[in-house]
Amino acid sequence: MSRSARAAKGFAASIVQYCTQIIVQILLAPIVLRVAGRETLGAYAAIMQTLGFLMLVDIAGSWSLERFLAQASGLDDNGTRFRNIFITARTMLLVTYSAFASLVVIFSCFVGRLFHLSPSVALEAKHALYVIAVWSVVRTPLVAYSAASTATQDIAATNLIGALSGVLRTVASLGFVLAGAGLFGLMLSGTVAEGIGFLLYRTRFRKMNPGFRAAWGVPDKALLREMLGFGGHTAFLNAGNMLFFTSGNMLAGLTNGAAAASSFYTTQMPTTTVYNMIYRMTEAASPAVNELYGRKEYEKVREVFVRLCRLLLLFNLPLAVCVLIFNRDLVVTWVGAGQYAGTLLTASLAAFCVVNAIQKLVILFSFIFGWIRLLSMTAFVQGIANFGLAFYLGKHLGLGGITLALVIVLLPQLVILIRKINQELTLNVAAVLANSAIRSIVPLAAAAACGLLVQAHVLIARRHFIGLLAELSTFAAVYGVLAWFMMMTDQDRNDLLRFANSALLRLRKRSTRITETAAADGSAS
Repeated sequence: MSRSARAAKGFAASIVQYCTQIIVQILLAPIVLRVAGRETLGAYAAIMQTLGFLMLVDIAGSWSLERFLAQASGLDDNGTRFRNIFITARTMLLVTYSAFASLVVIFSCFVGRLFHLSPSVALEAKHALYVIAVWSVVRTPLVAYSAASTATQDIAATNLIGALSGVLRTVASLGFVLAGAGLFGLMLSGTVAEGIGFLLYRTRFRKMNPGFRAAWGVPDKALLREMLGFGGHTAFLNAGNMLFFTSGNMLAGLTNGAAAASSFYTTQMPTTTVYNMIYRMTEAASPAVNELYGRKEYEKVREVFVRLCRLLLLFNLPLAVCVLIFNRDLVVTWVGAGQYAGTLLTASLAAFCVVNAIQKLVILFSFIFGWIRLLSMTAFVQGIANFGLAFYLGKHLGLGGITLALVIVLLPQLVILIRKINQELTLNVAAVLANSAIRSIVPLAAAAACGLLVQAHVLIARRHFIGLLAELSTFAAVYGVLAWFMMMTDQDRNDLLRFANSALLRLRKRSTRITETAAADGSAS
């Protein structure tokens, strides 16, 4: 299977994964709000984000591990370096996860005061954190298999397992919440789903690589030093990214309390879920780009970058316009007007969708190019600046100020990295982006006008799913038709048609096999 086919298949699987997440989140949040209350939902969002910060001790994180494994997978050495990286990473993870467990126990002593929790909710959080601390060490032998599958470009299976884990997490969450387990149940559900997911990752990787044998230890001390050096820089990069990208719920809880954090979560969650689904297109291409760069096929790397720029804007520009027009209606329809955090947050989200999509793309390629020192330095400074500005704006402008700070702070790093990529790839990134943006004006304007026309005849005061569906489907239909002819290239259209035909062919073959099996069973009986 070609690199583009593997990437397309992986992206399709990621669509399934995120569509599944969207569906289960639609079901989960209203039930949690009704049964457990705003404080529980807000506390869950803030605490889980804080745990992400504590995980920064993991200097063998999945992102750097995937990079090492992906670049080793293309080498002609019978898999020796790949196996050595895997074994070394497992050993490093055992040490870092033990440190993480210790930090979680310390965090449990202060969780109630940090997020202004009631005594009962604080006690539930403390007990759940104890379970998470133990599990973080127990899971160590299984963690690296997910990164190994992604590195070997088994992306479709990896994403489908991720989708299944998401469903399991939601089913467990609903079960625990309805059983009265509250915040403890919500946090414990992640551990249950993660355990099953890790076992499935291991089973899949061992099936696809039957000759692979895992072990513990440090087979190559030079490799260990290389991974530690790279991982040290990555730790600063991840710290900056955490402070920048994933501190919103925590900051909302710190500045406005757990109940306000729940409003922040419900207002931005639908947008960020769709945004991340689009970004998976870039992540699906990452292993192939790593392989191309490792083989020094730089012209192909340049072509991939240009195409990803176009495709990201193709999807993210309409997302931004949709957020501006329909986000309030979506939140009100989903969880009620009391959970909508305001116009400033919505406008900031719309801007974030476009600007951050480009930033993430240039960060990904910068990471592949090995500019880890530049990335770690700029990301760390950016993260600290964002945390301070978001805290200040969150106090003075409300929840919308937290996301507004993101948009303001990301611009300097974006400009620096674009200039570097211009030199590396002999490219004018701004011209590529401007060309795509100009071609989107007519499709976006027509789709927005039609969507607003439908919105003018729909009154969404409390729950009106049919009205919301009419607004969104009208926008999507108009934009999709016009973008097909005005924004997509012949290659884009041909690839999409080829993939659709391939998917239909596989579906027909599967249906035929099922029918033949059923007929054979009927004849036998």
